[in-house]
Amino acid sequence: MKIGIIGPQSSCNMIEKSLYDIDTALEVSCYPREQVNTCDQVVERCEKECDVILFTGCAIESFVEEMYELKKPHTSVEKSALSVAGAFLEMEKQHMELDAFSIDIVENQVIEDLLDAFHILARNIYSCSFQPGVEEQEYVDWHISLQEAGKTNVALTSLVWVYRTLKEKGYPAIYLGPTRAMVRLALERLRNEYALNEAVYSQIAVEVLQLTNYERLQDNYYSSMINKAEIEKEIVRYVESVQGTFFAFGRREYIVFSNAGVVKEKANQQKLLKLQKEVQEKGICLNIGIGTGITANKAEMNAREALNYALKREKQEIYWIDHAHTIQGPIGREMMLKYELISSDPRIQEIAEKSGLSTVSVRKIIAVAEARQSYVFDAHELAQCLDVTARSARRIMNKIIDAGLGRVYAKGSAAGGGRPKTLIELQFRS
Repeated sequence: MKIGIIGPQSSCNMIEKSLYDIDTALEVSCYPREQVNTCDQVVERCEKECDVILFTGCAIESFVEEMYELKKPHTSVEKSALSVAGAFLEMEKQHMELDAFSIDIVENQVIEDLLDAFHILARNIYSCSFQPGVEEQEYVDWHISLQEAGKTNVALTSLVWVYRTLKEKGYPAIYLGPTRAMVRLALERLRNEYALNEAVYSQIAVEVLQLTNYERLQDNYYSSMINKAEIEKEIVRYVESVQGTFFAFGRREYIVFSNAGVVKEKANQQKLLKLQKEVQEKGICLNIGIGTGITANKAEMNAREALNYALKREKQEIYWIDHAHTIQGPIGREMMLKYELISSDPRIQEIAEKSGLSTVSVRKIIAVAEARQSYVFDAHELAQCLDVTARSARRIMNKIIDAGLGRVYAKGSAAGGGRPKTLIELQFRS
């Protein structure tokens, strides 16, 4: 496992030394960048050359995640109580008061625990925990303003550039460097994530591609043959891009075999959506079911089940069922859901028993509610969610209310004098 370290040169050197102290057999490369907002410049090269990425701090990791879609396992070295304790010792050496300082990035709980351990009263202690999107210059200005106002004597910072800038300007500052203990924990997280990632990549992925309305478009034999040949050409191009193999199954179905790691990538989902669009331009709908599993048989079973979900609403869709029987889809749509098809959660089981719904339906309702950020439904919305009629949805709503799992949220008259509209709030959350 080759580790790429991204961050300021001095931090990279300290972390590299700690890694070799922990395990001399490790292979480590450094990709130094002195400021947070330049670290994304080396990520692509680091991912090509290394198996995992170790960021020197959470600010760098957060910034890179905003700017770049990371494909390799990654984590950052967190600042611990030991880093701050070391700063306290340095302050004592310099005869500084321990109750008049500013500190950035470190979590408040860590600071409070240390103050308690050192019996320090929080008289003039100012903390600014990590906030995504905050520029390093803003931290510099914050530390300086406190010292200029006479509120603090020294700045404790987790950012190398902030430390150097403060020192250059003549303000007292102490750098909170990475400790070996936290490097060890980060290494353990990387090893676990790398092993998990390798296991996922080694799984088999099966994609079942079905030309849903092809039968209806065969009035002109020769025209349909030309269309099919062009579609198969596009499918071949796609299969080549994922380094897979495919087989035609009947006249309107294709089965693609690849590995789960490649299929899982966001870039592959974009390829499938592009393929759907190209096929649709020929007047044909392409529905896709993706399945992953330890064996080819299990992966294909999951893909077939996923395809059934894609076919339910008679739209062109893509669904995915993974090895843990979690479904995701419709892929590429604004409201893409993800929920377990098999649940051992006692609360889900209880709701299913009381409401008469299946555990899958309960999971789907919760997934829809979380995506909408609202547990309030009317009959038509619930019907659409469960793929049932509005009449059936009203019966389900009544049963949910009777079981104490929901309440009437609001009532309103329907346009044109129809059935009054009832909104219910589902109480499915634990």
